[in-house]
Amino acid sequence: MIKFSGFIFLITIVTSHAKANEAFCPPGSNKALQKIELNKIIDSPECFKRQGDESNEVIVDKNKLTDFEILARLSFAESISTNMEKCEKYGEAVFESIAWGVHNRVELAKNNPKWEKSFGKGYRGVIFKKAQFNPAVSKKSTYSKLFLGPTEHPLWKEYWKHATEAANKVVTSPNENPFLKGPKTSGVSAVTHFYYPQSTQATNPPVEWADLTKTKAKNAYVKDVSISGTKFSNECVQFFSYAK
Repeated sequence: MIKFSGFIFLITIVTSHAKANEAFCPPGSNKALQKIELNKIIDSPECFKRQGDESNEVIVDKNKLTDFEILARLSFAESISTNMEKCEKYGEAVFESIAWGVHNRVELAKNNPKWEKSFGKGYRGVIFKKAQFNPAVSKKSTYSKLFLGPTEHPLWKEYWKHATEAANKVVTSPNENPFLKGPKTSGVSAVTHFYYPQSTQATNPPVEWADLTKTKAKNAYVKDVSISGTKFSNECVQFFSYAK
């Protein structure tokens, strides 16, 4: 959810347990995925390869992926971009937090044209809003390849399970949104910005809206977030409320 430019994008591949989760790209068409309901858990995601200069958005549209699968892929790739080698102790809570972040933007956009303009409309519109979820969808980011081909990561089975369960929870149990306990706008969570300080794509100092030495960021910073029984510190994912 961080805007990046001018960086050499690297990916930290976790090698532990790799043998148990061997990566592969299963063959076959995507016809079955077109019929998947929004809350359906997908056991084995299809791998898509970029043709020429295609964007992730174009590939998603071409293959008619559901909102649910787009959200799961976003949660998967974006979570890995936080640097799971250092953040794995937060486990599935990382994947869930990012899925809720997308959900918050979708719900805000439903309630106010102002936020629809800022964040996009619906899950697809929010995820592919320009310069928002760059770690997962920008062609310049190595992690965007994991959005297209989750099974290429050595720990894909574990992480994909977290991502699909997070997406399923978000779309089927919106009242369980942990961010509803924090800042709200018209009854909707106003927690819309996440920053990943351990990411290889993070800047030093951080981007201004996430720089906790700045008054604006301090005022927007959301502390004491708990997700699925896991209490976050500001070590791996930092939460901000700028929807006011």
